[in-house]
Parts: sequence; C-alpha cells; structure tokens
Amino acid sequence: MSGPVSSDSAAREHQPRAERHRVMLGALIERFGHGGATRHRVRDLSATGVRVDQAERLQRGATVLVTVGSLAAVGATVVWVEQGAAGLRFAQPIDPDDARAKTFVARPSTPVRLREEPLGTAGWLGHIRGAYDR
Repeated sequence: MSGPVSSDSAAREHQPRAERHRVMLGALIERFGHGGATRHRVRDLSATGVRVDQAERLQRGATVLVTVGSLAAVGATVVWVEQGAAGLRFAQPIDPDDARAKTFVARPSTPVRLREEPLGTAGWLGHIRGAYDR
C-alpha cells in the first residue's frame, strides 16, 4: 500500500497535458554536482516540459538546468528516463516560442576599433595600402 497522495500531485495527474510540439532542437543540460553541461537533442516541447534524447546519464528525480533557444538555465526535474530518452518537467511554465528562438550574441557595449598597423616596409609590401587599392 502506498501513503496518501498530496493534493498537489493529485491535481497534476488530473490536469490535461500541455500541447506538445514536435521539434528538432539542441539543448544543454547541467546536472548539479556533475561538472559541465551535456548536449541533448530535443524531440518534444511544451510549456511545462521537454523530451530529450541522449539522456542515458540523467537520473529520475534529479533537478537540472536546461538551456534551449533563448531560454537559459531553466530549472527542471527529470520525470522519467527510458531507452536513452528522458522527460523533464519545468519548474515554471515556459513560452515554447522562446525555446525555438535563435540565440544571438549581444553587441559589445563599447564599439570595437580595429587597429591600423602598417603592413611592412620591406620590398613591395611597403606600397600596399589595402587589398583592393591600385
């Protein structure tokens, strides 16, 4: 016999599943106390969770941080692991469009200035000012 089921877990079991989106994305998953992040393939995505492949090292019940698309370090719990795949439940609902968004590199706050240095003075190099100058 099992003990009483908490109202929170019972409510989760009876809630309809969030709409799943079939995707092919890459994700980084960080496991606490296990060094750096590992790369995984995302197959299914919803506002409440994600299914990833290449998940042999994940353990059911573990708390992890997931980075996918423009979402960085989102808390999640590993709900199941089976045949190299795993299901993760996000601690807080996410916007699936953010997970599908391309990440970008922010421009530096100060402009980058290229240093102009002479190419050299030996032989014919001293006469070159630019690659397309004639």
